Amino acid sequence: MEKLLARQSALLIEMRALADKATLTDEEATRFDDMEKEYDSNEKQIERLQNLANREAKDKAPVNKPVIEAINEPLPKPYKNLTEQLRDIKLAAQGQVSDNLRTVHNAMGGNVAVGSDGGFAVQTDFAGLMMESAAMAGDILPRVDRYEVKDGSNAVKWVDIEEEDVSTSVFGGVRVYWAAEAATVAKSQPSLKEKELKLEKLMGFAYATYELDSDSSFVDTLYTRAFETAITRTLESAICTGDGVGKPLGILSSPALVAVAKETGQEAGTILWQNLSKMYNRARDKSKGVWLMHPDAHEQLDFLSFPVGTGGVPVYLPATQTGQLDSLRGRAIVECDHCSQLGSQGDINFVDFSQYMLAYKGGVDAATSIHVQFLTAENCFRFIFRANGMPKVSKKLTIKNSANQRSPFVTLATRS
Repeated sequence: MEKLLARQSALLIEMRALADKATLTDEEATRFDDMEKEYDSNEKQIERLQNLANREAKDKAPVNKPVIEAINEPLPKPYKNLTEQLRDIKLAAQGQVSDNLRTVHNAMGGNVAVGSDGGFAVQTDFAGLMMESAAMAGDILPRVDRYEVKDGSNAVKWVDIEEEDVSTSVFGGVRVYWAAEAATVAKSQPSLKEKELKLEKLMGFAYATYELDSDSSFVDTLYTRAFETAITRTLESAICTGDGVGKPLGILSSPALVAVAKETGQEAGTILWQNLSKMYNRARDKSKGVWLMHPDAHEQLDFLSFPVGTGGVPVYLPATQTGQLDSLRGRAIVECDHCSQLGSQGDINFVDFSQYMLAYKGGVDAATSIHVQFLTAENCFRFIFRANGMPKVSKKLTIKNSANQRSPFVTLATRS
């Protein structure tokens, strides 16, 4: 067909050149008539080929349509900013549901006719902006393994390898043998475990007076920044220390956490080079680890030295350029006040954040009440965001010829 289409284009060019002449010779007139007949014949051939291709495609199509069809139409976005939608949510609480609010809510699977929850879905670009900005602004969230849960799902499921001991096997049980050593070769297989991460609710409240109506630009910026910061700090706190009950399971609560004991005679609240060396060497993958520590613990590194006889030499040097992170043994130092206080277990850690999974849903649900602060003429807005997280590994790793266990998450025990 491509050759025929190219031929048609060439014929049109040549026919146009002849038609533009004032007079044609008999030979040129005959040539024009022949090209016109060829063009018409080619048109019929092209039509036949197109009909044949359509029949073939129809013949290959399934008899029954799939039960679920993918719809890629973008969700409606009638609001220019978050404050415009909050205004309509406030009016909805008074019984005046706008068409724009109904459009957004219905498109996201909500039902404004049912007010048991009193909530309305925030327009997707505002809701996603809150989470995406928070995830990129923090020091921890950009480092973890993040997955966005799409509409229609409230959990993440995956199959992982349950590996605890690699002294005699790998992948939780796989072994091979030298034929000369084994009269019989026992079967082996990897140990697989299905894991599931269900989303939990993260809730926040905000109040707004008449400023919501009089200065929408200011309120919109204020609310967005406030909830970005709140999401960041709350999620990062849970990633560090969460107990897993209605919130993410944190690194310091993980059963895979390896705690390095203090040195004999070590003073309370101190950090020694021996502590850091042992922590560094307990990591499963040193190349991916970062030092996560409380700012007060970071301060202790200024006085850190490597013992040489009765003296010592400095082993820690801070960053020399603005914007760079301090480093220790070539790995970045990340300050975080969610870590434990100086001297307690968890004040300084060596962690591989790629081994931590965070799942979140980009949509944020908002509800309002005009009664919570009725006497002060304030409207209360409630935001619900769903997320959860957990370490990918749940066991410490034993290696061959060593009594020291390894993990992606290593901490220093209490020094008191």
